[in-house]
Amino acid sequence: MSARLKANLYLIAAVVFTAVLIFSPFAAGLLNKAVVNCPDVINGTVDFKDTKITVNNPLYLSGEWVRFDGHIITEAPISKEGKAELIPPSLAADNFDFSTPSGSHSSYRITVKNLDFKNAVVYIPHFAGSYEVFVDGVSVSNGENRNAFSFDGDKSYDIVIEIDCLMMPGIYMTPVIADYGYIEIYTDIATTFRCAIVGIVLFCGVFIFVYSVKKNSLFTSKWLPLLCILIALRMMISTEGFSAFGFLFPSVNYEYITLIICISTFIIKLVALLFYTETLDLKIGNNTFAVLCAAFLGCAVITAFFPYTVFSPYFYIILQAATLPLDIILLSRLTDCMVRKVPYATTYTLGYIAVIVGIMVDCFYTNGLIPFIASSYMPIAFGLFVITFTAIFAKKLTGIYTTALNAAELKNELTAATTAAMISQIQPHFLYNALNTIKYLIKRDPKTAEKAVIAFSKYLRGNMDSISQKHPIPFETELAHIKNYCAIELLRFGDKLNIVYNTDFTDFSVPSLSIQPLVENAIKHGVTKKPEGGTVTVSSFEEAEFYCVVIEDDGIGFDPENPDFAPDDSHSHIGLSNVSNRLKIMVNAQLNIESEQGKGTRVTIKIPKEARK
Repeated sequence: MSARLKANLYLIAAVVFTAVLIFSPFAAGLLNKAVVNCPDVINGTVDFKDTKITVNNPLYLSGEWVRFDGHIITEAPISKEGKAELIPPSLAADNFDFSTPSGSHSSYRITVKNLDFKNAVVYIPHFAGSYEVFVDGVSVSNGENRNAFSFDGDKSYDIVIEIDCLMMPGIYMTPVIADYGYIEIYTDIATTFRCAIVGIVLFCGVFIFVYSVKKNSLFTSKWLPLLCILIALRMMISTEGFSAFGFLFPSVNYEYITLIICISTFIIKLVALLFYTETLDLKIGNNTFAVLCAAFLGCAVITAFFPYTVFSPYFYIILQAATLPLDIILLSRLTDCMVRKVPYATTYTLGYIAVIVGIMVDCFYTNGLIPFIASSYMPIAFGLFVITFTAIFAKKLTGIYTTALNAAELKNELTAATTAAMISQIQPHFLYNALNTIKYLIKRDPKTAEKAVIAFSKYLRGNMDSISQKHPIPFETELAHIKNYCAIELLRFGDKLNIVYNTDFTDFSVPSLSIQPLVENAIKHGVTKKPEGGTVTVSSFEEAEFYCVVIEDDGIGFDPENPDFAPDDSHSHIGLSNVSNRLKIMVNAQLNIESEQGKGTRVTIKIPKEARK
């Protein structure tokens, strides 16, 4: 199968899957109607004779209501500013009469028969305009309040709904009869759920933005946080979300928020396109971008200059459908990524499908085309969108953390191996030089040689553990190594060698056998090369930020540009680069060499105080 054919099949599957999800609320509404056996309103009358009444199954009053111009029970409650006094906190459900002109002030009436429903409430879920419901002339609910009413199956009742819409064309959502307690609990749960999803989306957006900025971006685009903010705003201004929004901004009329809801669809999808394009390096032509932006601009102009089109559900749906070409284009690019096995391509595709489903279901629902309370579809879909990218983000974080752990482990292993290699060089080197000194003394001065053997045996007995130590040791322990070594050298060279210790401060740590080779070099390649000999001084002291060790001699000096000195005896000593590397690796120390031929050498070691053990 060719890659192109495979990509087309993936695209078809994605489109079909998206369509199934979008139309699932329609199926849920029909199933609910069949289960409850809820009848339609016919010629202004509805008979519930064979209807199954349960507290958790609302009865949707869809069908042919009798419409009247103006109010038939009360006068239209219009304020001096021309705005309805009743401001509902949310939207809602089914399609009725679209022939009514915008800004309707009218009444709708039906007669209910054979309804035995105690503690019931009659209301319009999520209706944007202001309304009031009367049962036999008694007010039972409006956009702000709902009161329980008990229906007697032996009586018939007249239900009248009076509406005052600034822009909406009459009733376009399905009125509902439901159990009062069930609706109160459902509304609280739905509002809390939506607010929780909004909070999660905002938190994820801010977290991803802050972390990406600080950690040089796990996502290649900064459009994702903006997309999260837009999605959260979209949820806050519709259906249950408007309850919280209206509480914060009580003067905002929900009908006008519809304009923002319409425009937000285009903004969200364009930002999603920018995000996916940058993140997955999708190839979208400039002409395509131009067409999409022009379409967005055209829809924005229609919304701004012809707002009545948005308040007609038919035109609203048409405007939202204008984004479908963008969806098809983006889904085709995403399915191409799936075929090319781009990392996380399937997850990215599912995330965008969630955005499409959330927006379109909410669009159908809030325009009365779904005869079923489907306001939770959008927060669920948008929540899934955020979850998909949170999963990607978490995977990337896990990968980075695992890589960091592996790198740290490899670094530790490398450090241990390097230290072991250096120690393996130093140990035989020291033993060779000590035994070589004793060899010279045996020939020249047997009694002094005997003392040297005793000193050397004590050194081996007391310090063997330190010789093999691969971690920093107290400076006092290293100083004992130095003194034991120098004791042997003093026996060998006598008055030709002088050792001075100015070690006033010793409360810090150094790598084992890191100072002793420097003292050895000062003796063998410094003062003992001079006919008259000289002095080696070992000093230790404290500075503000460092612990310092200085080995200074007044010997023959050398060229600092060639630290591995003594070319005539290159295998008898450890180069300064070796010691410098060990100091750097183990305690992050700095080693500085100052030398002048004929005057001597000064080696300074500075150990940062944070490296103290």
